[in-house]
Amino acid sequence: MTFAGRLVLGTFTIVALTLLVLVWGFEHGTLVGAAVVAMLLALGLAFVAGRSIASPLVTLSDAARAIAAGALPRFPRSGVPEVDALVQALREMNRQLADRFEELQLEKAEGEAIVDAMVEGIIAADARGRIVTANPAARRLLGYDADEPLPELRTLFRDKEAREAVTQVLAGEVVQNREVELDHQVISFNARPLPGSGAVLVLHDLTLVRQLEAIRRDFVANVSHELKTPLTSISGYAETLAEGGIDAVTARRFLETIRTNAQRMHRLVDDLLDLSRIESGHWVPRPATTSVAAVARDVFGATMDAAAERGVTLSLDLAKGADTLYADPESLNQILGNLIDNSLRYTPRGGVITCRTAQVPGGVELSVTDSGAGIPGEHLARIFERFYRAEPSRSRAEGGTGLGLAIVKHLIEAHGGRVSIESTLGAGTTVTARLPDASGDVTPS
Repeated sequence: MTFAGRLVLGTFTIVALTLLVLVWGFEHGTLVGAAVVAMLLALGLAFVAGRSIASPLVTLSDAARAIAAGALPRFPRSGVPEVDALVQALREMNRQLADRFEELQLEKAEGEAIVDAMVEGIIAADARGRIVTANPAARRLLGYDADEPLPELRTLFRDKEAREAVTQVLAGEVVQNREVELDHQVISFNARPLPGSGAVLVLHDLTLVRQLEAIRRDFVANVSHELKTPLTSISGYAETLAEGGIDAVTARRFLETIRTNAQRMHRLVDDLLDLSRIESGHWVPRPATTSVAAVARDVFGATMDAAAERGVTLSLDLAKGADTLYADPESLNQILGNLIDNSLRYTPRGGVITCRTAQVPGGVELSVTDSGAGIPGEHLARIFERFYRAEPSRSRAEGGTGLGLAIVKHLIEAHGGRVSIESTLGAGTTVTARLPDASGDVTPS
């Protein structure tokens, strides 16, 4: 029955019963009492009828408030078509709201995951400058832990330029590509006011980029210097020879100097090509079980004359079970050759250079130890850099290119190994390479 039908039927029933009671009272001479009874009966019937009609509406109102509060609603079953239609509409609205809320939560989670995964630092602040969002990259750049509270945006930075940029963006201005230095880090600072209020900041760490640019500039300068020195010598001696009037002995000495400098340039170019090939990934090692003794004999044979001329003894000490390496034979020859050649330059007459092996978990340790002058501790951290020399003048005088240890490092790392160096002034230097076995897993030292 419809809501209107229930209302008409209830009203008609109350009116009919009231009239019947009044008629009965009139016939029995108790009209006032009958009127009172009729009124009470009408009120009772009206209360019952109203309650049956209003109860589902009250429940429906509670369901609407539950939907607004995000709680689980309870929908009534009234049997009244109009009320049931309203219940069905509320059910559908609740379902759509739940679906949209779930979509919004998913979009929010995806957005937060993207922001958290960004390498750029993202900071969002409200109109008062209070930070409402800061991703892990921003906290890392600024030196804050994940759960550490952040100060207001105006006091977040200590750098004057960064503070000025914050003031500008909170005033509604756009800040683009402003570089600031924060705790020895070079940061690119971009900021933009939000449409409503507040601002968003994007911090990009340029420290590594600037370091690489400095390395590139140093590299170009070093290559230019290394090539200029022998070229100047070659050019000067060649011009002198071209002018003539030089006796045969002097001419032969000049030609020997030209040949020596040309060989030095040739070694430098070869080393640069080798290093470029390894770093670019165009060279891939072809590891195989290789005898350390066989490689050492080849290297010792190539350097024996230079060692004898300097009065330096070459020795080999292979540990039991560590006489073979799983490595590319040619690159192992180059590794050992560069290490021996480097040690020869700094080992005085009567010194000893020893090649040793030792078995370690997951591979073999190959080391070259000399009894030379040693390297000051402040140089050890950079000794494997290209063209870095602890004693530049002595290394150039000995004919070194400054690339030998850099090549060694890259060759060893290409095998999945690691290289380290230890040195004591006046007591010598030891360069140690850990090369993995066929499993390719070297246990960290």
